[in-house]
Amino acid sequence: MIAALLAAQMLVLPAAHAQIAKQPTIGLVLGGGGARGAAHVGVIRKLEELRIPISCVVGTSMGGLVAGAYSTGMDSAQMSQALNTADWRDIFQDAPNFTELSTRNKKVVQDYIPGLEVGVKDGKVKASPAVLGGQKIKFFINKLVRADQAEQRIDAQQLPLALIATDIVSGKKVVLNKGDLPSAMRATMSVPGAIAPVKYNGHTLVDGGLVDNVPVGEARTLCQPDVIIAVNVGSPLLKEEDIETSPLSVTAQMLNILTEQNVERSLAQLNPKVDVYIRPELKDITATDFLLSAKTIEEGYAAANALTDKLKTLSVSTEQYAAWQATMAQRRIEPKPIDAVQIVVGDKEQTREFQAQLSQPIGAPLNTPQLEADLLKAYGTGKYANMDYQLATVKDKNILRVTPAEKAWGPNYIRSGINLAWENSGESDYNLRMAYHMTQLNKRGGELIATGQIGTNNQLGLNYYQPFSANQRWFTELDGSFANNRTDFYQDNKIQTKYRTGQTELNAALGYNFERYGTFKIGAVQRWQTADLNIGPPEIFDSSYHKSTQGWYASAQFDRTNQLYFPTKGWSARMQYFGASDYSKLSAELMGVYSLSDFVFTGKAAYVGSPKGDLPFLDGARLGGVNFLSGLSSGQMRGGDLKYAGLRVERIIGKMPLGIRGDLRLGLGAEAGKMEQRYSETQRAGWVRSLGLYLGAETPIGPAYLGVAKANGSDTRVYLFIGTP
Repeated sequence: MIAALLAAQMLVLPAAHAQIAKQPTIGLVLGGGGARGAAHVGVIRKLEELRIPISCVVGTSMGGLVAGAYSTGMDSAQMSQALNTADWRDIFQDAPNFTELSTRNKKVVQDYIPGLEVGVKDGKVKASPAVLGGQKIKFFINKLVRADQAEQRIDAQQLPLALIATDIVSGKKVVLNKGDLPSAMRATMSVPGAIAPVKYNGHTLVDGGLVDNVPVGEARTLCQPDVIIAVNVGSPLLKEEDIETSPLSVTAQMLNILTEQNVERSLAQLNPKVDVYIRPELKDITATDFLLSAKTIEEGYAAANALTDKLKTLSVSTEQYAAWQATMAQRRIEPKPIDAVQIVVGDKEQTREFQAQLSQPIGAPLNTPQLEADLLKAYGTGKYANMDYQLATVKDKNILRVTPAEKAWGPNYIRSGINLAWENSGESDYNLRMAYHMTQLNKRGGELIATGQIGTNNQLGLNYYQPFSANQRWFTELDGSFANNRTDFYQDNKIQTKYRTGQTELNAALGYNFERYGTFKIGAVQRWQTADLNIGPPEIFDSSYHKSTQGWYASAQFDRTNQLYFPTKGWSARMQYFGASDYSKLSAELMGVYSLSDFVFTGKAAYVGSPKGDLPFLDGARLGGVNFLSGLSSGQMRGGDLKYAGLRVERIIGKMPLGIRGDLRLGLGAEAGKMEQRYSETQRAGWVRSLGLYLGAETPIGPAYLGVAKANGSDTRVYLFIGTP
């Protein structure tokens, strides 16, 4: 009985294929257009409803992403779900969660603007080739086509596929019709300047839209179809009034013109009587509107639906379409255990160093979330341009290949930071900070940072950091610094005296890194402090003051917040003790952040005191400034035995544009602080309370605050701060 059924099926299947063969062969062409390419999914949904079997598919850019997914057997419903549920804000952020940065790199990105990093290599200044390395974009593609479960090759898919890319070196078109599928999909999406190029089979590849954005000719070459269905989702040319807005708009228009020219050449190859041309009305949907994927998909469906009568001529019977679907359906993948891990990186010591950061066990299936987390942690050291992985079958062995790419513009970097502070009292501060950061000084990861700052506060610094091993648990750190700052003395809410204070400091420390949690250090300090009268009566010091102090210190710092300046969850804790012959200083700070829907609650408490003696003015506690008693000016109260508590409630009212981290918040802050020992504002006994309202945002150059606050006994303070702290 079973044998008879099998024989019958063997007779039916060839017959079904024969019937399909009588139908015209159809090539599907999906053009590039960034986020507008989600419309392709809507078109495919209509083709499925009309039972139109596709013989081959060709795609460029976002059209290449959809084409690659379609070739693996994904249907429109699966693709819609993938695009609509994707966290596009996270995908277009290469950096890992702030929590996962190394402790040292957290300090670097807080002090300097990450986006302005410029490399120095072989005596030449070099910049990153793109804004994004495409780190998380590749992770998304891997999971989309299930390359995290099994090797996925273009030439092994059921539906013939070709993707179009541009060799940025030669300017020639590169047709990708064999090899690693996820890498090809990532290559065709590499928008020049925005997403880093992909090294692939000897080429340096970027977006194929530069040379063939609607690749009709490649579809004819791939499967010689009788009919072409071409979908064009390219951005229209800008209007005159839009071009005049900025130089960037002129550049965008130039690219649009070049793309439009190659699209016109491709569309000229269509036969209007036979082929089907679909141009969705995407109106105000731009190439960066990935958050509008659901709407874009519907626009694609509507455009295809308008051509129902013409498309119907390509329909096949229910039986024929079912037979085609059976041949194209996603193959079931049984995840195989990993037999070996290959690290494609430099020398053996680098390989061992990187291997130690991976948690993937041999003999178990790939744990994709853990692998991505491990790779992002390694990326968080600041050493690598991007991370990638690939499953490959070699002699029946399932090999996990990990390819960390070191920054081509390193290993030394020029960093910068800037800040501006203003308040309605007329006082303002401005500082420009620069640094030369040398990394990989030796195999154990030694680093040297030379810092300079000019402005209201002038500084010079030299920091040498030397781990004892590749895992960087134990380290030693040497610091030398000089600062010449403006120090204001307040009384009765007014500046009475201005000093120029200087501090030269040398310290040496031994430290331990608690992985990504924090750092403990213990060391010795030598300080030389000066104060020179600038304006006003000598309230604290005479015209000139000099003091030398020796001591030791111990510090512990932990930071588990999830974002650089405006976290939505996590905690941080800091404690430091300094001991000298005549006094000691103990400081501690604890902060916790919790979110509920669009509301973020931040609580903070701090203490600064002297277990022995009295804190001197130049090493005393300071109270006042943004989020540290905002109703007072920065450092308005100085003294000892400081106690502070504050609670902020913020409502997230907006997000930064895609590709730029951070959000916009409206916040309300209630704070209280007091000092038992006071050098300035001596009349302010007891608790000083402050209530404030502000707008806050994490901008590309650092945090920004615009607010108004009122402390008891003070006038209303309006303030602005922007830049790196």
